[in-house]
Amino acid sequence: PQPLKEAVVRPLLKKPSLDPAILNNYRPLSKLPFLGKVVEKVVALQLRRALNEADYLDPFQSGFRSGYSTETALVALTDDLWQTRDRGHSSVLVLLDLSVAFNTIDHGILLRHLREVGVRGTVLRWFSSYLSDMSQSVLVGGQRSTPRRLECGVPQGSVLSPS
Repeated sequence: PQPLKEAVVRPLLKKPSLDPAILNNYRPLSKLPFLGKVVEKVVALQLRRALNEADYLDPFQSGFRSGYSTETALVALTDDLWQTRDRGHSSVLVLLDLSVAFNTIDHGILLRHLREVGVRGTVLRWFSSYLSDMSQSVLVGGQRSTPRRLECGVPQGSVLSPS
């Protein structure tokens, strides 16, 4: 239902030490309806279970998986680098910043990837409905903007987004 797809975005200063006059120092936090978050949690649980059962996730992926964290990723990376060094080899580390990926993901591409990992039928239709006609408004200083349709991305703060 449409009311479950309406987010109210509040800009949050990333760090108290940052200049509040600079817009890039804020990150958007989307407040979604409670019932919508409950539905999202159920869907997220089922999706994670399906991805784990299908052994779809890369064993080295740490983000967005329960039991894994940036700390476990750093421990594994450090261990790999030390082992390579101990064998007398060099290492090259390439890091990609995907921090804004949730803002720009094309809904069609996301749905295609879900189909490719085996999401079908009612679940795929639910995701399609979930992504279509999402809207958001911005709340600053008690003033709320007119809602705008979300053409791409998923709201930060959603259970289904990479928060």
